[in-house]
Amino acid sequence: MNLWYAQLEEDDTMKRTILVASMLAIPALAFAHVTVRPAQSKPGVEEHYTVRVPTEGQVATTSLQLDIPEGVNVTDVPAAQGVPPEVRKSGDRIVSIVWKKEIPPKQSAEFLFTARNPPGGEQITWQARQNFSDGTSRPWTPGTKLASSPAPAASAGQGLATGADTASIESWLKGYDEAFNAKDLDKLAAFYHPEVTVYEGGGINTGWADYRDHHLGPELKEFQNLQFGHSNTRVTMHPGGQSAYATSEYSIKAKMGEREIDSRGLETLVLVRGSDGNWKIRHSHTSSRPARRAAGQQG
Repeated sequence: MNLWYAQLEEDDTMKRTILVASMLAIPALAFAHVTVRPAQSKPGVEEHYTVRVPTEGQVATTSLQLDIPEGVNVTDVPAAQGVPPEVRKSGDRIVSIVWKKEIPPKQSAEFLFTARNPPGGEQITWQARQNFSDGTSRPWTPGTKLASSPAPAASAGQGLATGADTASIESWLKGYDEAFNAKDLDKLAAFYHPEVTVYEGGGINTGWADYRDHHLGPELKEFQNLQFGHSNTRVTMHPGGQSAYATSEYSIKAKMGEREIDSRGLETLVLVRGSDGNWKIRHSHTSSRPARRAAGQQG
């Protein structure tokens, strides 16, 4: 979960965290099409949606346009890594959102928005257009099923988590942050599944021992004045309440030798409950960039 590799690059096109659409660690391009999640919601409710955009070919993605169907009212479109999307309106209603971001081949990005679902109907059909650097584009039509009651298999809590779920995982992440800032590998071990996969800074670690010995451990030793923390966590529970995914923002400040690190980014965690009843990180994917400095501030 150390996010400083990407910070060392001065490229403002660093990629947002992919949304992992499975509860097991799956390679980033396992779902090589534009998706809108959750895939099931309820009529008339306000839902937090995530748009996942992979670049499956050899030409970089430059932007994604999402047209908002009639009856869907968008209420919030947060900036993506500090860059506000382009919002198009008809009267007071948002009718399309355009996210402009370079996504290189074999990488993915995710974008967030909140909308109130229509009061009736069986499905929302989203109209998306993925644009590429060679001037071509590709349409997608992901769907969100609307049902007044969740399917029986999902009755244990699929979809946006309750306040108690989110508070529980936020508290759990606070414990993680404390162990991280203390550079305590023994405490950190309790947060990871033994077979965790970690996608970070363009590299992959498989298993806690690999991540600890060849990535996290050596770098924690190098940090001085470490300050790390999560914020703005969003949680989605899966059927049975034994698995979930969480998206968060993070910040990290530290000194490594003569280098000052000041980085911000996003993270997606796939979580499962361990035999001890506590959450374990089964998969982690992070991306970051250097924190933007205020105008006139010296770096």
